[in-house]
Amino acid sequence: MKKQNSGLSDRWFSILLIAPAMAIILIFALLPLAYAIDVSFRLADLTRGGVKNFVGLENYRTVLHDKAFWDSTWITVKFTAAAVSLQMILGISIAFLIHGATAGKGVIRSLMILPLATSAAVTGLFWRYLYDTQFGLINYFLSLMGLPQPNWLGDISIALWSVVLFDVWQWTPFVALIALAGLQSLPKEPFEAAELDGASTWRVLRVLTFPMLKPVLFLVVVLRTIDCMRLYDAVAVLTRGGPGTATETMTFYLYRTGLKLFRMDYASTMAIFFLYAMLVASLFALKPLLRQFSARAGEA
Repeated sequence: MKKQNSGLSDRWFSILLIAPAMAIILIFALLPLAYAIDVSFRLADLTRGGVKNFVGLENYRTVLHDKAFWDSTWITVKFTAAAVSLQMILGISIAFLIHGATAGKGVIRSLMILPLATSAAVTGLFWRYLYDTQFGLINYFLSLMGLPQPNWLGDISIALWSVVLFDVWQWTPFVALIALAGLQSLPKEPFEAAELDGASTWRVLRVLTFPMLKPVLFLVVVLRTIDCMRLYDAVAVLTRGGPGTATETMTFYLYRTGLKLFRMDYASTMAIFFLYAMLVASLFALKPLLRQFSARAGEA
């Protein structure tokens, strides 16, 4: 007589393993998302008694015709384009320098993690004092060299660039470390063959290095773009969206609308727009990368 197995099947065992993670996602992601979608179709003015009657697409029409919303979107796009471009250029350059170093790579990698080890809110306070017009170290050194001492966070023409500089300082090490890991994982045989053939450094970079690093660098660009598009903490600490609305990004405008003006319906609608735009952009951006990975898997 065949003895029956009293243990759990593989299917139920796998379900039990992922159940805690799925419960967390359900409670902290899916349920709030469903509630935000519901609020976006209702009148939710907290100064008038909270969430009320169904208004259909009225909130979506209002947000689409809101000039401040589009202004904050344009500021977000400008910030993202400038920050990601500088981070990629500097990060890749630093990665090549570290890759070519003969000693101290471990120490350098450890030091580069320091800007990432603390939150943007904490380091933002530090940079706010660096930018101070009276006691900041940046203007102090500029005065020693006889150079102009701008109002970094109060001048409408340079306030956004001051936030960009802070974000570049904090996240360039992330790009450099990922690019360095990609460089160290490249196979050595093609480069040895190119050296024997007498290929120039520029040709090796153009034909071998960057094409082989393309998937890694592309993924870093996508990750940094998504992170910059949802920038909030640096703006909240450094400028509070000012001067005026010169640094008011989309997420900060969303915060101000929902938690300062108490219009949770408009804030929820803007959040849904933002989520939809990021999902569509991410799908289009990652599609070539996923296709490339699928082709490699098929060849293997």
